[in-house]
Amino acid sequence: MSTFDKVIGYESIKNELLQICDMIRNRELYQSFGANLPHGILLFGDPGLGKTLMARAFAEECGIPCYTVRRNKNTGDFIRTIIDAFAAAKEDAPAIVFLDDMDKFANEDNSHRDAEEYVAIQAEIDEAKDCDVFVLATANDLDKLPDSLIRSGRFDSKIEFCPPSGSDVTKIVTHYLSGKRVSADVNTEDISKMLQHFSCADLESVLNAAAIRAAYARKDVIEMGDLVEAVLKTQYAAPDFSIRKTDEEIEMIALHEAGHLVMSEVLCPGSVGLASIRATGRDPRGGFVSRCTENSNERHSILIALAGKAAAELYSSETYAAGCQSDIRRAYRWIRNGISRNGALGLSLVDVETIESPGMSEPLNVASEAVVHAELERYLLKARDILMKNRGFLENARDALIRKQTLLYSDIRALRDSATITKAAV
Repeated sequence: MSTFDKVIGYESIKNELLQICDMIRNRELYQSFGANLPHGILLFGDPGLGKTLMARAFAEECGIPCYTVRRNKNTGDFIRTIIDAFAAAKEDAPAIVFLDDMDKFANEDNSHRDAEEYVAIQAEIDEAKDCDVFVLATANDLDKLPDSLIRSGRFDSKIEFCPPSGSDVTKIVTHYLSGKRVSADVNTEDISKMLQHFSCADLESVLNAAAIRAAYARKDVIEMGDLVEAVLKTQYAAPDFSIRKTDEEIEMIALHEAGHLVMSEVLCPGSVGLASIRATGRDPRGGFVSRCTENSNERHSILIALAGKAAAELYSSETYAAGCQSDIRRAYRWIRNGISRNGALGLSLVDVETIESPGMSEPLNVASEAVVHAELERYLLKARDILMKNRGFLENARDALIRKQTLLYSDIRALRDSATITKAAV
């Protein structure tokens, strides 16, 4: 059994680290093939993704002494800590020096190019190259580290951690639920779809909040409702649906979110993991639709963004609905970027100055604005057409949102499967 088994998911990263562990344990074998051990590993990515846990598993799997360095002292004392850790590792070689949260080692300025801490690390890494000392580090933000420190020769392997998705989320959710009293009605797939692309720490926090809620209510087990409320509270700042709204306001919000939901499901079936008309901390006026799959098609993204406004306009002369302004801004940015940077409508409106440096060149500004607004209108008309062709699905989604307030992946799948879907060329 590998020590990496305590880390759920991230199989490709584990395999890469296991290969390096094998090199450390069997160096002569690899040297017989002319293969040299990489100079250092840097694990980087957003906070809460398990970088430190993975690093510790790596050190344990290697089976050699590990000296950990974290910033917990003032500059002078901390530099001495760095020097002492490398000295101890060289004395105890083969050994590992683990620099945890290395991007927090200095904070005097924005770039930290000449920070004493990083200069000290570079010097120590260079001096330890022939001393059988392996350097392992974690960081949240590579932009805070000098290029000279993280270049090849000091850190040959830089491995990015991304928020878990797909089957990894299911594995993590199943792991955290295994130690809790859970009702038979808990749908692991629904939970996993709700929590796609959240950090491991977020997943643990959600499931713990659900356990707290169930215990406070003196329930025998954690129910699905506890988990849904925990997601809404911890990840979306969505309180109970207690803010006073008229029936007309609720219907308009439901229609708006149903537009986003239906467009997503028509263009990319199975893409919505959660939809709600509950107000959130991000937008206290309306609800939200959370996608559980990444959308790489920019045209789809534009249509989905405009679908809330399009849905509202199908049923009301009141064209404003909560969220429309932010939706339009997002669609505008995608269209503008596609035209000025990527030549989405040909090369005549490509803004070379924008590609090479910030700012829009004035000669192209007026022409580009006219084209962007024309494209916005074209996409809005296309969104209305798609929703009109799927009006039954739209109305059923609206009614379900009004009735249940929050729809899970299984609810949305049932709505989609019971509807006649008319796809459209985009």
